[in-house]
Amino acid sequence: MTHFADCARSIRTTIIENEWIAKDTRRIRFLAPEMAASVVPGQFFMIRNPAGNDPLIGRALALYNRSPAPQPISSQSPAPPVDHDRSPPAAAGWIDLVYLVKGKLTSSLAKLRPGSDIAVWGPLGNGFPAAPVDHLVMVAGGIGQTPFLTLAQEALGNAKFGDAGNRPMGYTPQVSLCYGARSQEYLAGLEDFERAGVELHIATEDGSRGIHGRVTLPLEQLLQNEQRSGKSVRVVCCGPEPMMEAVAELAARYAVPCQVSLETPMACGIGICFTCVAKVGTTADWDYKRTCVEGPVFDAAEILWH
Repeated sequence: MTHFADCARSIRTTIIENEWIAKDTRRIRFLAPEMAASVVPGQFFMIRNPAGNDPLIGRALALYNRSPAPQPISSQSPAPPVDHDRSPPAAAGWIDLVYLVKGKLTSSLAKLRPGSDIAVWGPLGNGFPAAPVDHLVMVAGGIGQTPFLTLAQEALGNAKFGDAGNRPMGYTPQVSLCYGARSQEYLAGLEDFERAGVELHIATEDGSRGIHGRVTLPLEQLLQNEQRSGKSVRVVCCGPEPMMEAVAELAARYAVPCQVSLETPMACGIGICFTCVAKVGTTADWDYKRTCVEGPVFDAAEILWH
């Protein structure tokens, strides 16, 4: 059986940007043209600071955004004219990852500056299915919005993904993001989602922006509305496990298909260490599945949360 890890690459590359985008939250951009050309929405990368061995293992971070490398110019095509008055274009073939600065490794990453080296292996995992639907509803809690920007770009027909762009695109006319956080200062990347054409539905626990309460409140409102409209809906979810369990229960109640992207801690990312297993199946017939190779995206109905 071929696993997604079989197609992964391991590189040492250069950081282009490493910026704050919300409280305790940074976006890191690095050059990786081959990875950018093959990654699909929902996959992830293992990343570590190669300057030391503490911590030794890497950290799994979901793809947030990417710029594919430019297509090579045919030798029979005339070279484009050089405009010496213009600044050089930004490097293509980059990948963006978003991370929360809260531990030893991410604190180390936060200190790295453009031009520094970074060790990366990936892309890893199975990614989200590209399934046609009338309304794709993405549900995020905490840092869980990170897998969804590229999914929205693909679903709305703004970008192609996969080797040679072999994934379908433009398979839904409407994408919403239900995004919950402790307060508005933790909301990261809202402008990116708005530029992609995503409808935002915000919930904060302190009421500083959007609905005062949990992210399941705007989600249930959307599901109720679409149940009355007769539109087909698919839910995808990422965030803290109790939130994902609550979202899975709501989706089941409204008979809506739901996929969850698990945030199980990983050590190797390639299925060797078995530290990231999740219980999948039914209470009578279940098995452990490795989040890094059989996931991180699973059908919510298959997850045994307890």
